[in-house]
Amino acid sequence: MWKMKAIVTTLLLSTFLTACNIQTVQQYEDERDEKSAKVVEAEPKSEKKESEKATASKEKPDEKKPTVKNEINKTTTTEKPVATQPESVEKETVAQKEPVKEAIPSKNETQKPNNIQKPVKQEKPVEKPVKPSKPVQTKPNKEPAKPNHSNNTKPPVSKPKPVPPKPVEKPAKKEYAMVSIGMKVLLKPENYEKLPKALQNPKYVPENGVIVSGAKVEIEKGDTAWDAISQLRAKYGIHMDYVNNPLYGIYIKGINHVYEFDAGEMSGWLYTVNGVKAPVGVGTYKLKDGDSISLQYTTNGGTDLGW
Repeated sequence: MWKMKAIVTTLLLSTFLTACNIQTVQQYEDERDEKSAKVVEAEPKSEKKESEKATASKEKPDEKKPTVKNEINKTTTTEKPVATQPESVEKETVAQKEPVKEAIPSKNETQKPNNIQKPVKQEKPVEKPVKPSKPVQTKPNKEPAKPNHSNNTKPPVSKPKPVPPKPVEKPAKKEYAMVSIGMKVLLKPENYEKLPKALQNPKYVPENGVIVSGAKVEIEKGDTAWDAISQLRAKYGIHMDYVNNPLYGIYIKGINHVYEFDAGEMSGWLYTVNGVKAPVGVGTYKLKDGDSISLQYTTNGGTDLGW
């Protein structure tokens, strides 16, 4: 009987262990058939052994030492018989296999339904500390990205570059010329009486004989004596009558309404530059800075002026 208990306990342990594993329905049925077959095989073997022991004790109760035959019988009985199933057992196993689905599991078997699987404990993965990766340094593009004006956004306004200050140019030195206009020779009575009576008036012949004395006129490079006299005429509103002769250039006929030939056949207007009678006309003589022009009336071609 203790062997039967051992077999039952092993079967229970095996069923418990197999129940812990995840099985399919077919595996569970196959294992149940194999276990029932083993139980059926074990029962006749145990009964057979007990009957043999009883017959052996009846035949030779007084013998203390076992004979050779008994030893052989013991050895044969102790050896595990070959697993030969009788025909009745085979029929029972076949009959048990057919109504597998309708059979009720025994008490020794676990009463848990086949479809319910034991939840498997999922081990939480151990998270290893992640080392911070070094930042990847990307080289900047050589060419700057072009601004995208597709979204109707205003382009960035570029600040104007500072303009270096221009060097201050020194103003060019201004040039000047001095201009004087007069008729002092007409103050002499003999010369004054030669004038028409209409001109014998301080309005036309000033009492000092000076119309303009030492007027400063700004000139530029290339200006002529006529340019300086014209500026003075415009500045003071002096009457001046002249002609532009293609052969002689500009010729002044009268100033302040006193003309040539009014005081004789040799009378008229002459000019000097720096006290020297100019060899050319006023429209041709080019001035220099600081030149002094004197335009005077003469009665005998400049001899009365000392020219």
